[in-house]
Order: sequence, then C-alpha cells, then structure tokens
Amino acid sequence: MPVHKGRDSKGEYYQWGKHGKKYRGRGAKGKAARQGRAAFAHGYRPR
Repeated sequence: MPVHKGRDSKGEYYQWGKHGKKYRGRGAKGKAARQGRAAFAHGYRPR
C-alpha cells in the first residue's frame, strides 16, 4: 500500500494505506512511509 495524500476537516495529511495513522505537518510523508516499512518488517503482506 502506498503513502497517499488526503484532506479532511482538519486539513491535509499523509497516510499509509486506508487505516493507518494520519500524519500532518512537517515530515508527515516520511512518517507515513516509515509506518509502511514497519508493517512489512512485522509480517504484513498485501493480498
């Protein structure tokens, strides 16, 4: 699942996948990408 950019009532955010944490502000894209790497390291495999 790639990192994607979204927008909600609080403003813009980056998120890894559909259910990951929404990261905002400086360094948000990098933090979302890091969450994705952690998921794969702990056994996540896409269907």
